[in-house]
Amino acid sequence: MTTPSTASDQVQQTRQLSLPLPRTADTSLHLHLTIASRHILLFLTTTSATPLDPSILSIPGVNSSSTSAEDVLNPMRVGDAAIPRGKVGVGSFVYAMPSLRDSKETVCTPLVTDMATLETTERIARILARRLQVPVYLGNSMNFAAMGAGGSVEEEMGVVRDVVEVVRGVWEKERG
Repeated sequence: MTTPSTASDQVQQTRQLSLPLPRTADTSLHLHLTIASRHILLFLTTTSATPLDPSILSIPGVNSSSTSAEDVLNPMRVGDAAIPRGKVGVGSFVYAMPSLRDSKETVCTPLVTDMATLETTERIARILARRLQVPVYLGNSMNFAAMGAGGSVEEEMGVVRDVVEVVRGVWEKERG
């Protein structure tokens, strides 16, 4: 007879890792990785030692003196998000799971979309779900503008490869 599992039986290992972004002098890639018994939760972001322009972090009506209807997008229209125009967003968040029928296929659903990060987020989530055969929740707000070629396809694919290798290495170490 088996006993039902409780919340304490659900083992979760959280790792916070930082890698230097290739072809940059002062930008790092940060991973917040949680490996649970039945899924992976991963958040990716980049940081730079170069100071940011504080105006890009201001929110209309909160940090500035005026807010117009044009400053904020309508969250009810298809394709829009409730992010002020020209401001920093939270990136994309997707859920990917391996297909039950074919081990080479994955199903991916965007939960929060940011067109600047959605494609990369889906790509990484699909690769991880397919290779590790577990569902993956992935949040991504990486910015490749500081890279040598401004975030070219080759640079972006190098970062994708690095993220997959690091996560796979931690996964294999945890699973023995």
